[in-house]
Order: sequence, then C-alpha cells, then structure tokens
Amino acid sequence: MIKVRLMRGAAADADVVRQVEAVAFGAWWRQWKGGSDDRPPRTRANILACREKEPEGCFVAEEDGQVVGSIFSRTWGGVGWFGNLVVLPEYQGRGISKRLIAASLEYLCQEPGRVIGLETMPESPYNLGLYLRQGFQARLPTLLLAKVLEQPIAQDPVLPCWSSADAEMQERWLSDLRGATGQIQPGLDYSKAVTSTARHGLGETLVLMDSTSAVGLSTVWLTSIREGWGEEQAGVQVLALHPAHTEEKSFRALLDASEALARAHGKRALTLSVNACHPWALQQLLKWGYRIERAMLRMVLKGTDEGPTTDNCVNLSRWAG
Repeated sequence: MIKVRLMRGAAADADVVRQVEAVAFGAWWRQWKGGSDDRPPRTRANILACREKEPEGCFVAEEDGQVVGSIFSRTWGGVGWFGNLVVLPEYQGRGISKRLIAASLEYLCQEPGRVIGLETMPESPYNLGLYLRQGFQARLPTLLLAKVLEQPIAQDPVLPCWSSADAEMQERWLSDLRGATGQIQPGLDYSKAVTSTARHGLGETLVLMDSTSAVGLSTVWLTSIREGWGEEQAGVQVLALHPAHTEEKSFRALLDASEALARAHGKRALTLSVNACHPWALQQLLKWGYRIERAMLRMVLKGTDEGPTTDNCVNLSRWAG
C-alpha cells in the first residue's frame, strides 16, 4: 500500500529524498551528459532549505516504510508551483505521481486567486501527458541561460546587499520589493527566496535603490545544489525590477553587480532563467552575451491564469526544483 505523508524536516528524510531524486533522474542525466556517471544528489542543505519554505506543502510517497517518491511545493505569494516531482523507476505507472500532485495542489489551492503551475522537460512525452491529464495547460517556455564571466574590470559595480543591512532595513526592503513585484504580477512576492538564501548561507541578495526605496533585487546562489557538481558557477535564483524602472540602465546595474558578486567568489560562469513571456528581457540578455543552454516548458493549472501573455517586464525566475 502506498502512503503519502508530509516530508519531515529531519536529516533522515532529506537524505533518502535526495537519493530517490538522483536515481529517478539517472537515465535522463546520463543521456543529457552523454556519459555513464550517476546524477549527483542534491545537497542536504538544499533539500532542507526547500522543505523549510513550505513545510506543509512537501510530501513523500512510501511503501512499507520505504520512500519511493517525493514532491516539493513552493509559493511566492500569488504564485505557487511544484517541483521536483520524482518517483523511483520501478514504481512508476502505479498512480503515485497523481497522488503526490493531488497533495501538492490541495496545499497550493488554499489561497484563492493564486496562479498555479510547474515547469517540465519538453522532450518528455510522458511528463507532458501526465500534466495535461491533470488539468495543466502549456504556456511559453522558460529558457535557461549562462554566460562565461570575463576577468574583473578595474572597479566592479557594487549594490547594497542583504547581509550588510540591519533587520529594520531588511524589513523595509522586503516591503518595497513586494510592492515592486506586485506590479509585475498581482501578489508576486519573492521574500521567501531572499530570507531562505540568507538563513542557509546559499548566497546573497543585491538590492537596486531609487532614492530611498528598493525597486529591484537579484538573489544569487553561490553554492551548488548538487554534491561535487557545478561549483564553478553561480546562479541567479530571482531577478526582478519594478515595471516603472524597466530600462536597460537599471537591468544592467542589477546584472553587472550579480556578475561581479559571482567573480568575487571565484565563479567562472553565471546562470539564470527567463520565461519567454518577457521578450524584452530575453533580448537584452542575449545582447549582453548570455547563451541559451536548455528550455523547460511552463504549464499552468487551467483557470488560474488568463492564458499566454507577453510583457516588457524584468522578472527572471524558474518554476522548477
């Protein structure tokens, strides 16, 4: 009998979940990398940080006490999504994915008006069919980009950073930034991304100011999410600008400071993600030397958005684990 339960915060659950994820995506990893090595497991810190953001929205499936699958839910205020969803290969085809999805959706749907979605590999017909049957609709792709970082310039750009601010200033920034991102999409709130990054020592958040108000942010992870892999690169988790400040100068200021931060920590590349619904931001990134490495298909639960749209906003993020 398969049982779906809440993921526990203990290290024991974290260790088994990261091993299940590595095995479940092992064949895809070997095909993508063109080798025979197993997929490196996610770090324990990464699993615990993801679970901590939504302790009531992360679940495992187990049979006779053995964990055979898992799912993580994530909320950014008015936006909610799940990922990764994994089931061990030998347990697939038994409806476990559907039960994990149902548990996540029950959690995510608790807030009325929330846009609910996911991102999946477009080359996987099984995944696409599964999500379409569960009521999700295809939207525009999210493109994963990377740039090789050049040597430091004479004076790297610097922006105010989260770790240097006192508690009062941090709260003021979060309030300003909620107002900024809420203009991009109603209720969009990246506060959890900022605070979790700081609490777990994963990286730094840079803040763009307009006079005394915060109008943009870039949260950069300086640690890899996988053991022994990807240490040479940093990754932008979220980067967003108030629509009134969507201009090349402001966008470039945030991006240049993010690159400088990565270089200062010895990183040779910076990665980021942008959905194709923001074509202006995508074109700017390509102009500035970023190159597309992969694509994920964004999908949205029917009835939770108004359908595919495009805008000129700067809102870099990824709905995936």
